[in-house]
Amino acid sequence: MYEQLTDEELFAEVTRRRATGEAVGTPLGALCARWARPARYVIGRIQGSYGRGSPADADELFQDAVGKFLDRGLDQFRGVSEQMPGRSASPKTFFLRIVKHVAIDFYRRHREELAPAPASPDDVMEETPSEVARAVEGARRREERAEAQELYWAAYARLQQEHPKEASAWELYHHEDVEDHEECARRLNISVVNSYKRVSRAQAYLRLYLLELQRDGLPEEPS
Repeated sequence: MYEQLTDEELFAEVTRRRATGEAVGTPLGALCARWARPARYVIGRIQGSYGRGSPADADELFQDAVGKFLDRGLDQFRGVSEQMPGRSASPKTFFLRIVKHVAIDFYRRHREELAPAPASPDDVMEETPSEVARAVEGARRREERAEAQELYWAAYARLQQEHPKEASAWELYHHEDVEDHEECARRLNISVVNSYKRVSRAQAYLRLYLLELQRDGLPEEPS
C-alpha cells in the first residue's frame, strides 16, 4: 500500500493522520519497518562501544525508540538537522538519532546499576595499580569508540543531504550489508559500474567529512 511512497511522503501521511485524529499505526509501522535494519545497526554499534548487549536488547530498544518517536518525536521533528544547523534533515535521520540516544541511555544506566556505590568504606576493595591502569585504558577506549561513532553518523548525515545518491548506495552496501554490487545495482536501478562508483565516491566524501569533523569538532546541539 505504501511501497511507492518515499520516507518523507509516508511521514507526511503519519503527521496528517495524527493532526486529524486518525489512526497512525499502519503508516507508522510501515515507516519503522523500513528503518529497522539501520536502527539495529546503530544499536549494535552502541553495544560494541559499551561492550555489552544482546539481540533481545536490540529488539527492546528498537520498540522503545518507536514509542518515543510516536510520543514526542512526531511533534518535535521540524525537518532541520541537529548535526548540521541550516541543513534539512530527513525523518529517518531524526529517528536514528532517537534510537542512538535510547541505546546510550540504556547502557549508561545499566553500567551504573552494575557498579553501585559501596555501603561503607570497609566495603571498598583496594585495586592494584595494574588493575586501575587497565580500567582507565578500557574506559578511554570505550569513550573513543563512542566518539568515533558520533563523528561517523554526523558525516553520514551530511552525505545524505549533499550527495543522496551516494548515501543510498553506501547505506545498502554497508549499513544493510548488501555487499554485492550486482544486488545494489538491481535495488537502485542503476548499472553495476555506477554502483561501484557511488560507493567509492561515498567513501571519499565520508573521509573528507570525518577529517573536517575531527579538525573542527561536532557542532553544538541546540538546547
